[in-house]
Amino acid sequence: MIFDKKKLKEVAGSFPTGVTVISVKKPMGGTHGMTASSFLSLSLNPPMVLFSVKNENEIIKYIEKGRGLGISILSEDMIDESNHFANIKLMKKTPVFYNEDEIKILKGSIAWYSVEVSKIYNEGDHKIIICEIKNLGIKSKKNPLLYYKGYSKIIA
Repeated sequence: MIFDKKKLKEVAGSFPTGVTVISVKKPMGGTHGMTASSFLSLSLNPPMVLFSVKNENEIIKYIEKGRGLGISILSEDMIDESNHFANIKLMKKTPVFYNEDEIKILKGSIAWYSVEVSKIYNEGDHKIIICEIKNLGIKSKKNPLLYYKGYSKIIA
């Protein structure tokens, strides 16, 4: 059965999810980030998470097995950062990252993971990235930013 892509996106967007920014250090310096709402906890033992990335997303060039990544969980006041890393609307000021376990975490995030890529699967027009959690932390008790109905917003 062939699905209408617009309807598939509408139905998938009816399920609220948290918003993260996946970050990786680029080989020649600097940090590359990508907004991801397709993120989930996979396993408690061993501790693992996963996220998916469109095949044509630039971050794919920097993701490989064994590579360290940062995952920042965004707070409700970080919609500008979410849109920036989703390439929807770039911020005038460059978002600030800080080092945590030699990985980059987005300043202002409510929680974070330091992970190492363990497996990469090709599925449809995306890659599924499975990561082992190396460290994690909570930085704030603010409410999370949620993705719902096709855009990031706060749900009351």
